Parts: sequence; C-alpha cells; structure tokens
Amino acid sequence: MGIIFDDILEEALKKGKLIAEMSCTLHIVKKLKGMGFTVKQVLQTIELPENAVTRVFDSKEDIRKIAEDTVNQQIAENGGKIPEERDFIKWVENALEYFMPPQDKEELIPLKEPQRLTCEQWAQHTPYENKLELFNGQALADLRERENMIIALVYNIGLEHFIKILPKKSKAILKELLNEQ
Repeated sequence: MGIIFDDILEEALKKGKLIAEMSCTLHIVKKLKGMGFTVKQVLQTIELPENAVTRVFDSKEDIRKIAEDTVNQQIAENGGKIPEERDFIKWVENALEYFMPPQDKEELIPLKEPQRLTCEQWAQHTPYENKLELFNGQALADLRERENMIIALVYNIGLEHFIKILPKKSKAILKELLNEQ
C-alpha cells in the first residue's frame, strides 16, 4: 500500500512541477508578446504547443489554467504518462538570445589554423551556464545553440584539423556540398 501511495505522490509532484514550469514559461511568453514578439516568432524559438501560445496571446484566460490544460493534454497524448521534463524557461531564454541584435555577439571566423578563445567569446558561443544537454536526440536546446558551439569549437581547433578528423565519407560529402556552392 505504501509503495502505491509513494508512486501516486511522485506522479503528482512531477505533474505539479511541469505545470509550474509551463506556467512560468507562459508568463514569459506574455512578456514577449508585450515586447512585440509574434506568435510565429515565439513558436520558431520555443518548443511549446501552438494552442498554449495562442491562448496566452488572446489574453482571455488565466495562465495557470492554460498551463494545467496544456500539461493535461500532453499527458493524454503520451498515453496517460507524464512526459519527460523539459526546460521551458531555458527555451524562453534562447528566444531572447535569438532576437538579440547580431552586433551584440562577436563573430568568430574559423581559419585554417587553431585560434585561442577568450572567456568572453566562450561565454557568448556556448549554451547557458555551459550546460550540455540532449533531449529527444537533439543536442542542446535549439539550432542556434548548436551552430554557435560548433563555430566556437571549429574556431578553436582550426579548419585543417577539423577536416583531418572527419571520416572519409563525410569529407566526400563536404567536398560535394562546397562544390555546389
């Protein structure tokens, strides 16, 4: 009996945490709306259900209610199981970074030879708090983070070494792609 109760309590805590995270994220989405973001811009940078974002933009409902409905829908779509935790707030932070003017970030240009990175460059081109993550087979939270980190690493090891470590098949594909451009 105690084990069943513990399982029920653990499930309720997981669900509560997801609802809280979703609620916080939707509050930030509301702020993004106030900053002039469109639904499309939010959906391009944050992996949230379109219905939830649209409901926030409509401003007719309590955000907590939208969060609860969204989490309940995700549980239903997941066969009644609570989905894996997602760092929604991280995606919102990425959204803000995504729309940051390009001049705020130093452009790194990888050369043939390796180049040293400064701490500031590393901080600008690596994920938030330098945390690496894998979610549903995707490294890092979004494409922009992956692009920034790859450029920083290739900048640091140099193009010559990068090509040297590629498998033969990858080199052939890369050569073909470069010839197409």
